Amino acid sequence: MKIELAPEPTYLGKKMDLSPTAFGELRVSADIVRDPTALKARIDEDGYLFLPGLLDRSDVLAARDETLRRMSAAGYLDPAYPIAEAIPAPDLKDGFIPQLAAGNQPLQKIAFQGPMMAFYERFLGGPVLHFDFVWLRAKLPGVTDATRPHYDIVFMGRGTKQLFTSWTPLEDVPKEKGGLMILEGSHRLEDVKSTYGELDVDTYCVNREESTDLDSGDRQWKVRVNGGKFAEDALALRESYGLRWLTADYRAGDVLLFGMYTMHASSDNHSRSLRLSSDTRYQLASEPVDERWIGENPPGHGPAGKHGMIC
Repeated sequence: MKIELAPEPTYLGKKMDLSPTAFGELRVSADIVRDPTALKARIDEDGYLFLPGLLDRSDVLAARDETLRRMSAAGYLDPAYPIAEAIPAPDLKDGFIPQLAAGNQPLQKIAFQGPMMAFYERFLGGPVLHFDFVWLRAKLPGVTDATRPHYDIVFMGRGTKQLFTSWTPLEDVPKEKGGLMILEGSHRLEDVKSTYGELDVDTYCVNREESTDLDSGDRQWKVRVNGGKFAEDALALRESYGLRWLTADYRAGDVLLFGMYTMHASSDNHSRSLRLSSDTRYQLASEPVDERWIGENPPGHGPAGKHGMIC
């Protein structure tokens, strides 16, 4: 089946400003991949490292195949099409599928073995700990599933702040398929870091009615801080700060790495197929770790991960 892509990226159905002052390409850091000093200077400057070809392409595509096989078995794919085409089932509403990462050996291999771990050991300069939880995503086609702008720190800030995300496309992702975007210079927005960047989505007010919902287990997500989003409209956000959205035509094997205070989002998926990717996190093993994301069954955003406070 031929997949028709839109001629240019959009966000929630709105055309993006593709002028040079509003939109650009990620800077490639593959040339310094073995130079920790240069890498640290680059991430301090840019807030991200784009590393094309860091992973073995065949290993990444094997992870995609296994993930799609699991999705098919779980009823997430349309049985009228070959599994490899990743066509979503007509009733699929949510492509967040971390449960399909458990025991997914090809996915575990690219995330927690080989080149990924070797890179982080060089980059961080010591033994590395990774979160056990894997944020596995299958972004839906259409103009409603774009990732809203956010910092990662609000979801995983109880340990070290020297924590890094690897966004790994599990397939080739041209711009029109909704790859990740970095808001250039957003890691230097001190007004955002000192306000929104200090939030924790899993705190709740023990002296308010919401605590009853949490104690009963009815509420699994803390909405007091807007679900963790900094903004709903990535286009208006970019314009308000006068910054650029940066992205790339990604290929299987590429990794986009960024810190906890780098604003990121995604554009719309204009193909007919799901866009598969994983988010994994890494830090020095000697640093404090956020207890929500480690262990055989990480508590995540469930009741066990909540912290009560007086409001």
